[in-house]
Amino acid sequence: MRNPMRNHHFWDFLRSSLPLQISFPFVLMFLGGWMLFGAIVGQRLSEQMERDQQEQAAELASLVNREIDRELFSLRRSARLLARDESIVEGVAQSSSDSIQREVLPLKSILGTDFVTIFNSDSQTLLDIRQLSVRELALNYRSVVDLTLAGADISTIVRPSEQSAPFVIGTAPIRNEQGMVGGIILGTALSDELLSQINESIREQIVVVDDDKVVASTFPIETDILSWIDSSEMGRQVMIDDESFLAQPIVLDGLAGDSFEVILLISRTPLLAAKQSLWVFIIGLASVGTLLTAVLGYWIARNIARPIQAITGVAVKVVEDGNFDLQSPIQTQDEIGLLSSSVNQLIQWVKEYTDELALSAQTLEERVEQRTEALSEALTELKDTQSQLIQTEKMSSLGQMVAGIAHEINNPISFVQGNISPLTHYFEDIVDLLETYQREYPEPVAAIADKQEDIEIDFLLQDVTKILGSMKMGTQRVRDIVVSLRNFSRLDESTIKDVDLCEGLDSTLLILNHRIKQGVKVTKHYETLPLVSCSPAQLNQVFTNIIANALDAMFDADVPTKELVVSARQCQGEQVQVSIRDTGPGMPAEVIDKIFDPFFTTKPVGKGTGLGLGICFKIIQQHQGTLVVNSDPGNGTEFVITLPKQPNFELSSEPSESVDSPSLLAAA
Repeated sequence: MRNPMRNHHFWDFLRSSLPLQISFPFVLMFLGGWMLFGAIVGQRLSEQMERDQQEQAAELASLVNREIDRELFSLRRSARLLARDESIVEGVAQSSSDSIQREVLPLKSILGTDFVTIFNSDSQTLLDIRQLSVRELALNYRSVVDLTLAGADISTIVRPSEQSAPFVIGTAPIRNEQGMVGGIILGTALSDELLSQINESIREQIVVVDDDKVVASTFPIETDILSWIDSSEMGRQVMIDDESFLAQPIVLDGLAGDSFEVILLISRTPLLAAKQSLWVFIIGLASVGTLLTAVLGYWIARNIARPIQAITGVAVKVVEDGNFDLQSPIQTQDEIGLLSSSVNQLIQWVKEYTDELALSAQTLEERVEQRTEALSEALTELKDTQSQLIQTEKMSSLGQMVAGIAHEINNPISFVQGNISPLTHYFEDIVDLLETYQREYPEPVAAIADKQEDIEIDFLLQDVTKILGSMKMGTQRVRDIVVSLRNFSRLDESTIKDVDLCEGLDSTLLILNHRIKQGVKVTKHYETLPLVSCSPAQLNQVFTNIIANALDAMFDADVPTKELVVSARQCQGEQVQVSIRDTGPGMPAEVIDKIFDPFFTTKPVGKGTGLGLGICFKIIQQHQGTLVVNSDPGNGTEFVITLPKQPNFELSSEPSESVDSPSLLAAA
């Protein structure tokens, strides 16, 4: 049942002044546009802020990991220095705890470690100096002692026998001229103090978790941080004392398969404040814009409506009084003035033809019918011409841009690719020189041996060879893409050329590879084709539109099996045939009948214009070929293109380029 009050308001609006009728829809449209724009921009910016914080969390986690690795490296380096001290080596060899203690105690404050342990080759502890905080802990590092006595200098993380913070340790074997005499272990607890030192560079909270228990953190002691310890929450937002944090886990691998979890907690308070300020700004900007639009729209509408109302008054008087001598005043030389002049001329025509109207009614009806038919044909031709002009302009600009980018990329990548081969030869010569040195001087001095060990010379030589191979493969891949872009744009070729259609199909598939990677299987069945005389850029456009529409159909319908079958074969009668088939939902017969009509589309508003397949049909017609659609609902769609090898007509001097724009790739 209709609402009488609503109808009453509607008719009141229609009877309102013309300036209000003009400005009110304009203001409503602008307000709706502002709201939509503000919502989209706000949502995008909010999502970008969230992504930025995620990236910041990953960077900070990497920084924390590097700080812990740096502590491990420092402990191992300090252990090596102590292991090379002659007094310590002599004391360990003689199992003299007193002499070792006299050498190590002055260095304890310099080392800055929580404990120092020195033992002889019989695993007997000769020195065990600990800080007060770890003096009572039973440290379980028997496997570390065995590895050290086996000659390994390691840096790792170990778990004490009691529930406390894990230790980062560094070891070094102690040798003299007779061989292995003992070893040294330096260790620092991954405690609140060490986390606070790391926190000075990142300014975020850090927690160490072992067996679902917090063993060290940078939070104040009274903070409740046990309630959120849950592996399912890692990488998500957590609440601690009514403050939101982003939890970023860092897994540290220890000895004998042990693993420890360091959790970086990044405060979300600045992000939430920034998002709130963003939305306040967008709402305020939309309100001010709407107010200014309302005032400006009403002022413009009033100035537009005033001369129109004057013309309307003259027309009403002419109709009511039948006085054809009245004339509308012409006050301006713009469209309103032209309208006044046209109304005056119309009044004169009505006056002249009134007496003859009865006698010429039949003739006038025939004229109107003929004129309507002519206008309909002219309108159809105008739409086709307009779509061709839009397509040509956009394709020409995009083609020039693609060719220019391909040309600009080609020069530097050719330079890089050309220098990889001599660089490889130079590196091989250097490696050969190093091998010659090693053969001629098999026993290098201690400084050279230490340097080789520090830089890991064997790994470095192997890795540089792999890096050069990766660079060569990468530059070749970029060069292949550049060649495909140039083949696709065809701006450096004449309009009509003998080309291999399979090459155009491969270039098109490469250009659309970013969408094909999303789970689409491509199957190609190419026969050996003769060269076809055509405009390669225009045919590339046809291939692009059809393949892009096939991908859209499969992705929009979310079919379980996404497959694209591209076939090319030679037919009888000097013709070639290209088939593009997908596994999409297919099309009913009523859609197939209109598929090539200009501006016909089944896509949502804003995603398709209906120009793509209409343009494709025109291009194939210009090449004296045929474009046929075979489709059943639920069984996919197949487009079959048949072209003569040597068409005998002249094409346009400005071929359209293929395009990746949604407006021109849109189809039914």
